[in-house]
Amino acid sequence: MSTPPQDNPPGDNPAATEQPVRTTSPLQSALAQARLRLAAVLANRRLKWIILASLMVGSVVFGALFVQYLTRPEPLPDMLKVARNVSYAPHYMYSIYGVDGPVGIAVSPDGKRLYATETNGNRLVKILSADTGKMLGTFGPPLTNVGERAPIYVSVDAAGRVFVTDRLQHAVFIYDAEGNYLDTMLGPTTALSAYIASVFTDKPKGAIYYYNNFEQGAHYRASAGSEWITVPVPVQNAWSPMGINIAPNGKVLVTDVRKGQNQVLVYPFIPAGTGNSIAFPSAPQSFGASGTGDGQFLFPQDAMVDSQDRYYVIDGNNSRIMMWSSSMQFQYFFGTGTGTGALNLPRGAFIDPNDRLFVVDAVGQNVKVYNVAGNQPVFMYSFGDIGIGDGQFNYPIDVALYGTGTIYIADRDNNRIQVWSY
Repeated sequence: MSTPPQDNPPGDNPAATEQPVRTTSPLQSALAQARLRLAAVLANRRLKWIILASLMVGSVVFGALFVQYLTRPEPLPDMLKVARNVSYAPHYMYSIYGVDGPVGIAVSPDGKRLYATETNGNRLVKILSADTGKMLGTFGPPLTNVGERAPIYVSVDAAGRVFVTDRLQHAVFIYDAEGNYLDTMLGPTTALSAYIASVFTDKPKGAIYYYNNFEQGAHYRASAGSEWITVPVPVQNAWSPMGINIAPNGKVLVTDVRKGQNQVLVYPFIPAGTGNSIAFPSAPQSFGASGTGDGQFLFPQDAMVDSQDRYYVIDGNNSRIMMWSSSMQFQYFFGTGTGTGALNLPRGAFIDPNDRLFVVDAVGQNVKVYNVAGNQPVFMYSFGDIGIGDGQFNYPIDVALYGTGTIYIADRDNNRIQVWSY
């Protein structure tokens, strides 16, 4: 049987799919190779320009950082302004000597000056270079002798004004950045400048006035050449200010340790007045009471706010930290009991921009750090130990930070200020 012929489907005919063979001339081949070489050269040049531009930008950035570090040494993350969550303890850098029993410590807004209160010696406030430790000046309440003053805590506002609490004067003294006297907070609602103005209705411009609690009033004279007049001040001893803290939002927090009337006073803002006066608000808000229970204090050392406007009070003699809501409602306390996060005798404290709460434990001889950014505080770590060597403390009292990386600690009985860094 013969096999019938089969039709090939379209496209299956080999003869039908054959393509003509194309040939490339030597000229075309040379042109193609030239184009390839040109593309490679251009790509190589672009790469070189990109590398050169990157090196130039890097050099400019490195040069700027180098100049900034020479003028103001600080940790690289602070220089780059990069937010971070550091989970390790800082390291000791160096100590600044020449201070006599420092208790309070504060840093100027530009980070170039330190203000340290002294409880020994002349009991003055010292201005120190934050870079070199060199003493730049001293100041204290005018017309007082060493036995009439006892500066404790100090804080600096955004304008550079320096606020100092004084345990013997029962007042908060206010100075400019150079230590020149400006005014006195005599009580929770009274500034010396306002009181003098109420007594001397014709007070001339340029009048001078100071306050001395031991002389039962204020000193006043109409001009530099006139005689001093003592003006009785009825509101003296109306409070007993201890801690002073000026928050980044301008709030001024004062802890009042009057016997039986422990509380925290909160001023929304204290703007500058005219001349050497301040514009004092009519009355502060307040919260807390004396005692050992919830919402009660025993010798509150310091108070501050976090980024959520919540309040933290260092309840010194109750050995704990108390947290209050932004509406000044008691929430909880922490730092009690045993363990690594427990406190013995907490004193000064500081909250940095990352909501890390640094608390000085005077008896524990260290600084404890808590993360308070969340709903509940988390103990992170502590640093320091008892002793007289580098990085060791002997009754530390206060702590202050510049940015998030440079830490200054008033090491009282070692007569120095320690500097730590990340």
